[in-house]
Amino acid sequence: MSWFGEDKRTWFQRFFAKILQSGPLPKHVAIIMDGNRRFARENNKKTIEGHVSGFEKLVEALTWCYSMNIREVTVYAFSIENFKRSKEEINGLFDLAREKFQRLLDEKDKINKLKVCIRMFGNITLLPADLQKLIAQVVEISRHNSNLFMNVCIAYTSRDEMAMAVNDICNGVKEEKLEFSDIDEKLIEKCLYTSNSYDIDLLLRTSGEVRLSDFMLWQSSFSVLSFVKEMWPELNIWNFYMAILNFQLNYDSIQKMKKEVEERNMVNLRSKYKHELLESFETVNKNSVEDLIDRHNRRVNLFLTELHNTRCRNFEKIAAAGD
Repeated sequence: MSWFGEDKRTWFQRFFAKILQSGPLPKHVAIIMDGNRRFARENNKKTIEGHVSGFEKLVEALTWCYSMNIREVTVYAFSIENFKRSKEEINGLFDLAREKFQRLLDEKDKINKLKVCIRMFGNITLLPADLQKLIAQVVEISRHNSNLFMNVCIAYTSRDEMAMAVNDICNGVKEEKLEFSDIDEKLIEKCLYTSNSYDIDLLLRTSGEVRLSDFMLWQSSFSVLSFVKEMWPELNIWNFYMAILNFQLNYDSIQKMKKEVEERNMVNLRSKYKHELLESFETVNKNSVEDLIDRHNRRVNLFLTELHNTRCRNFEKIAAAGD
């Protein structure tokens, strides 16, 4: 089954979509695809059949998202915690992943025609070597596309992601690429997998669970959360539309909060460097503070560029392994 399905909405569903499109729309939607195993049990199917149904729903949901001009979609495919499941289920999931990522490679021309950039978030070194290579090859063939973004979180948890970011920053200080004073909330955020992503506007979870399960904890600070009772394979387009409507109802208040936080962070940054000048007995004026901020920005931007390039090279090496 292709990752790129056809738009099968009815005329009334398209009409309702047009109404929604008259208001603000999320640029980035994140999805916790929960309920595949329960769906399989309740329908007397094997567990892996539930995951296959889940993939079919993902294809449909991606079509809904792109039809609504949503630029970026992030899905929680496999948590690090999922390694605790039975060996049979894990092997079945990895076999399914091999099949689906190989299909992406086979659809290279379609990916590039649609200009879809496919990114993998997570510690893929925990995966079997052949699956690592498939994933890295998919990332490589789509890296330069920038029309639509699809992020697959595999071997991922938010805690592991944040620990990785902190470790990279510590190495940056150790290697004298950063100064200790450069470390702040913004730097940590830029070292996460989503450094080049839009803010997550809407986070959707299925199956009736009201928790985030260690998914995008940092990035969802200003997200609208939508929890639906349907299991993931049962999700329908009206659940999706209602989630967007919920986003629109909360849009103004969230934008106001984001603006307040940005302004507060800038005040805190200026205050930090003003205090640093006072401690060094230097003359404090607007130009001296701006100069410190400018030097801080140059250091941080150079570090982030090198970090991004290093991560890209890691995918290149994995993709070329064994060739």
